[in-house]
Amino acid sequence: MDQQEMGLRIDEKTEDVLEVLSQHGYATTGMLVDETGYSRPTVTKRLDRLHAAEKIEYVHEPTALWRLVENPRESGDDSDD
Repeated sequence: MDQQEMGLRIDEKTEDVLEVLSQHGYATTGMLVDETGYSRPTVTKRLDRLHAAEKIEYVHEPTALWRLVENPRESGDDSDD
């Protein structure tokens, strides 16, 4: 699936979420909120989009742990920026 099919758009907030994930490989939703300074709904919206595009996976539900599978910034998929 490519980014166009999934409607993934790398905006500034998604970029910030990806930056944290790329630094650590894993992050909880709470950690992403703390590290980016964005609200939980804002972070969750970006995570949902990245998950739908199969760029991250949900590893552990009780802790809301996410893992970066493929960084769309490195694969050249963010051409509609």
